[in-house]
Amino acid sequence: MPAKARKCVVTFRDVEGIDHAVVLTAESLYEAATVALRQFRRADWSREAALDLGTLRIEVWEQPTLYRVDVAKLEAWLRRSGGSPREVLLRNKLKELVGA
Repeated sequence: MPAKARKCVVTFRDVEGIDHAVVLTAESLYEAATVALRQFRRADWSREAALDLGTLRIEVWEQPTLYRVDVAKLEAWLRRSGGSPREVLLRNKLKELVGA
């Protein structure tokens, strides 16, 4: 049974202290982080190295919940193999989103 999609606001603060945010709908925390990261990387400001070492701030709006995802940890998780069948399916789905 798939998870329920929720509205999320994902924010990244650049080296100049400017917050960049995207609003999206995602079924999981990692899906929200991956989709936002893809959108951020398309922007001119994202060419700075800080995006790869920074932290994404994720707000889930159904019930106010806030998470932070380190970009390096997210990408390591995406590269990892194995895990539960559910985790493998999710990882493969997210890899398709970013064309990995």
